[in-house]
Amino acid sequence: MIENVIGKRFAEALANSIADDAKLRSALENLEAFDQAFTDEPQLSRFFLNPSIPPENKGALVQEMCDKFAVGPETRKLMEMLVDRKKMIFLKNIREYFEGVVDKRLGQARVNVTSAYPLSDENVAKLKASLSAALGKNVLIETDMDESLIGGIKLRAGSVVADSSIKNRLALLKNVIENEEVISEFTSG
Repeated sequence: MIENVIGKRFAEALANSIADDAKLRSALENLEAFDQAFTDEPQLSRFFLNPSIPPENKGALVQEMCDKFAVGPETRKLMEMLVDRKKMIFLKNIREYFEGVVDKRLGQARVNVTSAYPLSDENVAKLKASLSAALGKNVLIETDMDESLIGGIKLRAGSVVADSSIKNRLALLKNVIENEEVISEFTSG
């Protein structure tokens, strides 16, 4: 759980150092680029965890990555601090918490929509308008496909899930039928 405390602390410090909303979005994009680089290149994590690699080499790599991603000064300072304090392994947690801070500050919500088939741009726009009205926030929609859903959609906003997929409905129906069979056996015996 220490990763959550560290993630939250650094994310809030970064957000508090940025007054301009446009820079806030840019900082989030920078953190996402770093996080993606660590996901794409697992040896980056090993590099920063390796105690035999001098801190100067780690700092030089961070500077190179900051230049490559055109990182703003606030995010650059955060990345340097993570190297100095040997906290680079918490980058994913920091990015996740920072995303939440940015969303809250900008009055937006992220919703993941999973469907069995690709959604048209028109359907995504209608869904976005409906969710924005219901939540009272600007909604950012990410779409995924999962053919195992058979039909319908599943929405995830933070820890809240609304599942209207056929797969889920069949599972619920199966559960109801099994419970009725147990009750019927119990009452008839």
